[in-house]
Order: sequence, then structure tokens, then C-alpha cells
Amino acid sequence: MNCLLRQLVVVVVLLLVVLPSCSLEEIPSDSETLVSTSLGSIQGSTMKSFSGLTINAFRGVPYAEPPVGELRFQAPKPVRAWAPETLKATSDSLICPQTGVTLFMSEDCLKLNVYSKNLTGSLPVIVYIHGGANVLGSGHSLYEAGPQYLLEHDVVLVTFNYRLGALGFLGGSNNAYLDQVMALEWVHFHISKFGGNPDEVTLLGLSAGAMAVSLHLVSPLSASLFHRAILMSGSATNHFSIHNEFWSQLLARQVGCPLYDKYDMTECLRNVTWQRIVEVCATWEQYKFVNMKWNYEIDGIFLTQHPSVLIDKGLFNRVPLLVSFTTNELDFTTQEHLSKDLLLHDIITNFDDYAPELFLFDYDVQKSRRIKSFYLGENTNELNATNIEQFGKIFSDGIIGHGVYRLVDLARMYTNVYYTRMDYIGKRSVSVPLTEENVPRGVGHADDWQYVMPSLWYGTQFAQNHKDLFMMQRLTDWITHFAETGTPMLDADQHWPPCNAQQIQMLYNDEVAKLGPPAFDDYYAVWDELFPKPRGNGAAQSQLQLHVVVVIGVGLVALLFGNKCSH
Repeated sequence: MNCLLRQLVVVVVLLLVVLPSCSLEEIPSDSETLVSTSLGSIQGSTMKSFSGLTINAFRGVPYAEPPVGELRFQAPKPVRAWAPETLKATSDSLICPQTGVTLFMSEDCLKLNVYSKNLTGSLPVIVYIHGGANVLGSGHSLYEAGPQYLLEHDVVLVTFNYRLGALGFLGGSNNAYLDQVMALEWVHFHISKFGGNPDEVTLLGLSAGAMAVSLHLVSPLSASLFHRAILMSGSATNHFSIHNEFWSQLLARQVGCPLYDKYDMTECLRNVTWQRIVEVCATWEQYKFVNMKWNYEIDGIFLTQHPSVLIDKGLFNRVPLLVSFTTNELDFTTQEHLSKDLLLHDIITNFDDYAPELFLFDYDVQKSRRIKSFYLGENTNELNATNIEQFGKIFSDGIIGHGVYRLVDLARMYTNVYYTRMDYIGKRSVSVPLTEENVPRGVGHADDWQYVMPSLWYGTQFAQNHKDLFMMQRLTDWITHFAETGTPMLDADQHWPPCNAQQIQMLYNDEVAKLGPPAFDDYYAVWDELFPKPRGNGAAQSQLQLHVVVVIGVGLVALLFGNKCSH
């Protein structure tokens, strides 16, 4: 974590200290922010958008029963109605357990926030799934997900928390993703009461949240719950080797619980405090490189096959996609390790052994050597200031860029995909070092998020005269127009053709946006070589299946096939 992030964490702590004891907005005495749902009435409060428009805010609304006691490590249960009582939803809930100040966390965290300017309308809905490598993050209005920018537009915004780390993924449970499904179901059944249209729902995900969006694209549980998808710097269509069982057993061993019988392990871990679980898991991050230990599993319920396989076959929810990443992603995250001479020497000397852990693939000497040769040079024997950024480029491509590119390449055969790269270097960055002129050297991971939602983590709200305001206006225009129409551009004279089966183009989003061929395809070709796409032509296979169904003329089979293809 660099100096800027440490400073932000301090600010977060100082502000969150006062949140539980006071409200940032005065609660109206009348019924303007009182909404009646089938669960019971909900009392909200008001906030202000960037320009001062009034936002009706309903924060800390439960969408599932608290996953505590016997419900820990289980799939979420629908929240029970609270009528005839009125739910006071005037401040953010505590966030889900993660590393940080435990005073502001709770296992009773399956809560969501709803923001709307028009409670009687029927507006497009944007549901934000936060990032954080499946171990960090929240839908908190101050910490990560402020509504001030997007609510300049006529949309309803929903943000929410979901379980993280071992509490969300123990033993490959996919409970974190089932939490997300339940939040989407809550939106489907209740959002009309907040002025939202349940038939115009757009998923918006950042980083691990974008990976989650790609999983919802292919999950049968999510198929009817959204109608467009925006993925920023993440996708599950990558090579990641996933070992939830290993990490579950390591956790059990370190807290003295049974290792192999799943029931025994789970029952024992239910008696371990969540604080202890988070503390133990945090000790696995000694080197502080970007990685993702807890991840999805193919469980036959939420996920039936690898996402790349399903998308290649066309077996996914074929909604329009808006897909983006940043120029430098994780390039600069390795620079904070420059002072660790011994570690860097050990990594370059034993690259074959470190690479699988760092870049998330099963041990394979040939793959490790190919990566080292391509990015660093076969005979390189030192990591230092001259090549540390190129070392970081491996993280950018292997963990984010290639998976995003593969999603675009596979999905464009079946639906329109708008593909863009953020090239604009603003005044501030989460991870990129500054030049002598005090300007970031590039555009790092999540640097684009500061233009979408103000937050303590990614960038506080801009001043009214800030030089980067045009980019906030541009990105929120794209996102909200996409949520309404399935295309990101506002004007007919703005040309941004989608990637489809015939072409793949990228919009380079700098001070002036320009179309061009896709970036880094020579780099991604190496990852395609090492981790090939699903074998066979998915589009051709899908057409053959359809032809067979038509010839046979079996109505039931045809109906089933049609349902699959429509999702």
C-alpha cells in the first residue's frame, strides 16, 4: 500500500468514527422519503448530487438475513418482513468483515443502498458490484460508492455489500455470489417502489466486481435479473487457477479446526470469531503483491462450466456489454517493492517457482519461462528500477488485461460489445507515482473510478472548477446512456461502433477519444498461447445445435434451447 492509500485509510477511519453516532443529512419530518414495500415501510433521508439536486437515499436496507450463527457459511436467506414497523434507513450499515478497523465491520452486513431522485418514476437502474479482490470493499456511500455523479442523470442507483474472503468462499461455496444474486432479486421485486424499472437493470462492476458481473452473465441464477452489463478492469474469462479448498484447509489448520471432513471443518469454524478468521487470512499476504486467493467455483448451481466455455458456446445472457480497462492497470504496483532487494533477487532467480503463485496458474516451468522471456528477457538476473515496471506489466496483463480481452473476443460473436481503454491522465491516482510536475505517470487500476463515484478510497468529490470534470461528465454520460439504451454514445454524430462477429475496435479514451485497433494484442497473444481459448468454434457449434433442433422438430427440446440462447 503506497503513501496515498495509507493517508486515505486514516481519513476513512476518522470519518467512520463519527458515522454511527450522527447522520450526515437531516431526516425529513414528513413522508417524502417514506417508501412502502411488501416487506414494510422504509424511511430514508436526503443527499445532494454534485450540482445540488436532491437525492432520496435509503441506506442500510437489509436484503438477506444476517449470515451469523448457524447461517454463517450457508447460502443467504431472504430477509424477513419487518412490517408493521418502519425501517430507519438513514445511514450506511457496517461493512462486511475484512482487513481494517474491525469496529466498523459486522457479519450482519448484507445491506444495500438505494438512491433515486424520482420515487414515482420508472427509470433505468444501475446496480454496482464493488471490487477488492474478493477480500475488500463495500457499497458504502462515503468509503467507495457515492451517488453524487451518477445521480446527476435520470437513473436509480443501488450499491450493496456481500460476504468476503473465507466468509464468502469457504470450501468453494460461492456464497459471495449467491449474496449478489439475492441482492439482484431484491432489486427485481422492490425497485419499482423507488422509481426504478425492474426491466431496465444494468450491472456495473469494478475489478473483482467486474469479474462478478462476468459470472452473472453465465449463471442460470442471474439470467433474468439484468439487461445490460458494464465491466471495468475485470473478467472471469481468464486462466486463474482456483484453490478455495487449499485456503480453507490452511485456515482450518491455523485455527486448530478439522481439515478434511467438510461438515466438521465448517462446524468448527462457526465457533471462531470473524475477527480471528480475517486476522489469520491476512497473514497470507506477506509480499503484498496483487493477487486473488478466494474465487468462484464451478458448483453446478451458480456456475455450471468455466465462464470462457459458456460464453464461447453462446450460453450466456446476451446483453449489450460495455467493457473497459486502464492503460497501466497494475504496471506501477510493483514499484513499492523496490527497496526489498533480497525478495526481488529471490523472485528473479527463482522465477519458475514464484510465477504460478504471483500470476495465478498451476505450476508449469515452461509457462513461467515463457512469461519471463517475453516480458523481462530470458537471461535477466536482476529486478531493479530499470525493469520493475515491466515486471508490473505481467500483473496488468495476466491478472486483468488478458481476461478482459478474452471476454470481448468471445462475447462479440453473440452480442454488441463496446470496448474502451482509459488513457486520460488526471490530476490524481490511486497507485501511480507522480512526476516532478506532480502529475501521475500513467493511468493505474481503478483510476477511472474517480470519475464515476466519489469516495475516500478512489478520489473524493471534485471541486466545481476541477480540470478533470469533463471526464466525469463523459463517463457518467456513457454509463447512464448505456443503462437506458444499450449504447454508450449520446449523439448520432459520435461514432463508436461495437465489436461484433465482423470486427473488433477499441475507443481510446483520452482528452480526445479516438477509435483504433485493440491495444496490447501482441501481449495477449502470449497468454492465448499459454492458456488457449476453448477449443472449437463456439458460434459454429451453436448454429449446428440449432439446426439439429429444427430438423428434429422436438418442441420441448427447441423450447429449452431457445431459453438458453435468449439468456
